[in-house]
Amino acid sequence: MSGRLRLGAYLLAADPTWVRSSLLRYYERLDVLVVSVPVDGRGWTGAPVSSQAVLDLVRQIDTRGIARVVTGSWVRPDDPLSGDTAQRNDALAAVGTDVDWVLQLDTDELLPSIDALERVLREAEGRGVDAVEWPMRVLYRRLADGGYLQVVGSDGSAFHEYPAPVAVRPGTPLTHCRRTGGPFLRPVVRGDTTSVQVARPPEPGEVRAELLDPAEAIVHNSWARTPASVRRKIASWGHHEGWRTTAYYWTRWWPAAWLWRGQRRMHPFEPGLWPRLAAAPADTGALLVEADR
Repeated sequence: MSGRLRLGAYLLAADPTWVRSSLLRYYERLDVLVVSVPVDGRGWTGAPVSSQAVLDLVRQIDTRGIARVVTGSWVRPDDPLSGDTAQRNDALAAVGTDVDWVLQLDTDELLPSIDALERVLREAEGRGVDAVEWPMRVLYRRLADGGYLQVVGSDGSAFHEYPAPVAVRPGTPLTHCRRTGGPFLRPVVRGDTTSVQVARPPEPGEVRAELLDPAEAIVHNSWARTPASVRRKIASWGHHEGWRTTAYYWTRWWPAAWLWRGQRRMHPFEPGLWPRLAAAPADTGALLVEADR
């Protein structure tokens, strides 16, 4: 396809912590923006979420008046991930089909380069896929001195996670959270051979290609926030597992600020996915603009 890509996006109005730093990275390239708001003010587990705070931030950023609010209820306490998938499918449908791609970045994901994403989306069009994943550098814990811990490989090397598509073709049904059932492009960081998803054989439908520099990976900061904010986050999280989630917070996440050098296998529900922790680069905090502490 030649000419400018028409981009849509949807946001789930639940977590305001990094809305500003995330949305500002790609807002100016959007033609359509849908904000999905729980009409009952509750997330997938039934716990309250900060929808109004997200809306307030989006309205400050939306200087072109392209944002459109859609509402619904997606509370599924017995199966929160099905609520996640349902809300995303409704938001994706609300974006419509008059765009080339729909971005489905979570509000705690910071995309360093929209130019890199657009370049890969054109690559995806040439390969005939329905969805595009993106590597993520995972921040795990904010420290008292203002620094951050990040997930690294078992030998301390750079680590990237490839969890789900961040862009899909309009009209593509989501089958599990952000995932689709069709072919997808997994753009790999050049030289990455040790991250878990890259070390495995390609999945069904996966098209894998080394297309990105390390600096183009998303900064994923779902956990790198204040303790109170983390507790709110996991209360409405799609992966919430009752007492197990609470136990993970107190026995793994909370003490990481002091015990991280000896901790291993840190992922909350797939331990081997996050091998260990290390201090993040000193300039990491400059990327993030926190709205809620």
